[in-house]
Parts: sequence; C-alpha cells; structure tokens
Amino acid sequence: MNKRIRLTIIFSAPDFPYQKVLDCLSPKLGQLFAGACCQPIDGIWSEDGEHEKIQYQAGQQEKGMKILLSVIPDKQEQAKQQIQAMLQALKVTLSMPIYWVHIEQEEVFAHHIKLQ
Repeated sequence: MNKRIRLTIIFSAPDFPYQKVLDCLSPKLGQLFAGACCQPIDGIWSEDGEHEKIQYQAGQQEKGMKILLSVIPDKQEQAKQQIQAMLQALKVTLSMPIYWVHIEQEEVFAHHIKLQ
C-alpha cells in the first residue's frame, strides 16, 4: 500500500473552454504529478460564498473542470503551490476570468495493478 494525499481541484469561468484548458494543462499535469484525472463539471457558486453564513445569495452556474491527483504526503504543500502557479499561468495564457480555485485534500492509499 502506498499512502497518498488526494487533491481535488475545482475551478470554473464563464464560457469555459474545456478542451483548450485540458490541452494546456495536460503536459504540466503529467510533468509535475505523473498524471491526473480531469472531468468537465457544472459548478454552482454564490457571490458571497467566501463568507461563513447561514444562507447565501442565489447560486450562479458556470462550466468548469475538476482535477483529481495524488501526491506523497510530504509533497502536498509543494503540490498546492505548483497548482496555483499552473492555474495562474493558464488564466493568463487563455485570458480566462478565474478568481477562485477550490482545493480539497484527503488521505488515501494508492494501489497499481499491472495488466499483461
């Protein structure tokens, strides 16, 4: 068994160009993390969601991406910094209005099975 930290990264923008984002991020995700899983998402967020409240403003919907990747525990802070830099570069390269990135982390155990 291989202890890992799974990072789930979620971000969105108006008129999200999923394939362009995937094409732009794929080389870097492979280079930095040896791989990742990416999925298109329908994100719903509230304008005042950054505050701790009982109720929020009505939600807005945007297309976006969810990235799942895993890193060894002692590399998790470095990975978060790399993700921030990678998405900041993406924002500039594709002129995308990305302002918030949601990152969750959880401890998992990774296994690999080789097929013949």
